[in-house]
Amino acid sequence: RFEQDAMLTWVDEILTANDTAHKRSRIVAHMEWALLDIPGVEDLLEYEARVNRVLAKHNAPVICAYDASRFGANVALDIMRTHPLVIIGGVLQENPFYVPPDELLMEIREARSRRLPAARPHSAVTSTT
Repeated sequence: RFEQDAMLTWVDEILTANDTAHKRSRIVAHMEWALLDIPGVEDLLEYEARVNRVLAKHNAPVICAYDASRFGANVALDIMRTHPLVIIGGVLQENPFYVPPDELLMEIREARSRRLPAARPHSAVTSTT
């Protein structure tokens, strides 16, 4: 199971510990786990947006590595929107598709609310005798 809150806490704890012990930490996260059919993986986009808030508190370069041959174009574009910088073809560049975390999280919440079934009004039951 992927628990994004637990993962965000873990990343923050690791980077906080490394901030005091080392001059600079580096993290490379291979993201193939997101292809697994496990509960919570549907929260990947939200996690990627939220992790930016954690990373902003630390002086640590982090690379989320997605194998373009294994992820569909729609996933790749969504994920790219969560990162201010991207490496494409070996070149680090500012990401023109980047959406700040708060804006993207609002978009995600709105999309989820549109997918939820509309609540049905309770119909009054009356009986006559």
